[in-house]
Amino acid sequence: MPEFDLIVIGGGVSGITAAAYARRAGRNVVLLEAGDRLGGCCHTWHPVADFWLELGAHTAYNSYGALLALNPDPAYGNLIPRAKVGYHFLKDGKPQSPFARVGFLEAALALPLGLGKGKAGLDVETYFSRLLGRGNWHRLLAPAFAAVLSQAAGPYPAEWLFKRKERVKAAPRKFTHAGGLQGWLAELATGVEVRLGEPVQSLSFAEDGVRLQLADGELSAREVVIAAPLDVASGLLEGVVPELAASLRATPMAEIETHAVVVPAGKVRLPPVAGLIGADDAYFSAVSRDYLPNPEWRGFAFHFKPGLLDGDARRRKMAAVLGCAPADFAYETEKSNRLPALTPASVALAQELRAALADTPVRLVGNYLNGLSLGDAALYAAQGG
Repeated sequence: MPEFDLIVIGGGVSGITAAAYARRAGRNVVLLEAGDRLGGCCHTWHPVADFWLELGAHTAYNSYGALLALNPDPAYGNLIPRAKVGYHFLKDGKPQSPFARVGFLEAALALPLGLGKGKAGLDVETYFSRLLGRGNWHRLLAPAFAAVLSQAAGPYPAEWLFKRKERVKAAPRKFTHAGGLQGWLAELATGVEVRLGEPVQSLSFAEDGVRLQLADGELSAREVVIAAPLDVASGLLEGVVPELAASLRATPMAEIETHAVVVPAGKVRLPPVAGLIGADDAYFSAVSRDYLPNPEWRGFAFHFKPGLLDGDARRRKMAAVLGCAPADFAYETEKSNRLPALTPASVALAQELRAALADTPVRLVGNYLNGLSLGDAALYAAQGG
């Protein structure tokens, strides 16, 4: 008899969602995370008491219904509304409104021809160039979407960007949590048995479910949810759907070099912003903690384009943008992030994978199957993959 009803492999937003929903349904579930923390792409850095900074995903919205349904407080009192600061470009050292880059005449001429056109099968560049014009795409949308995705936005599938979703009106429209997004996800996992530092080496079908090979033994379950990063998931699927596993493994990955700094508030000349859009600069985005102001500190996570600047050059670039000196950085950290570089072919592959696994005790969830946003990944996991 299997030891568990369900084993979830991976402790990011998809894995936590799948495990928490199963636990609420009364199933005997365990979540296995190879690393030493929960959160996946949500990584909240705590350099100093009472001040944290996001190194990965930065924002949650009240359209994230699958996650909000797990929130322990039905009145959402544990969620902190974000202050109303916006994203800007930087021009001549000063914030520039995105609206200053809009070619309104071009948009007015293009919009009637683009309205009503479907997104299916199109990449983001093709769809939005038709909708608002090539000039608006290059000046505004390409860098703005790249800042959101932390990678070149053009090839991304149009149907997976900015989906229409119902909002939970009782929750703050944009919010964070006292422990950051990683802290919120950990709170949503309350009640789930979690085992950190537990990588899964392989899985195989058994008569009564699935067997998992670990470094120090085996586990068994009636059902397994793979919520691991794309490269890990493809390896685990090798013995189940080998041809599709190879296609999944061939999906390119986008590399992001994240360099975060915390600076005494009085040392930064840049006015309060939610973040900066890098445009033609060396970074995709520079995301601030100004949405949750602190009288003593300001924090900024720069998501750099890979391979352009070394550590010292990144420090000089950050100081120039913030209007301070590198010596003013009180705390800093670096991290390499990897995200799937999705294309319209990813949509078709996701459908093939779901169909191929439909009659097996293995399910696949993750941010490469329904879009990169936390809300889209959680929704896919909550719906059963």
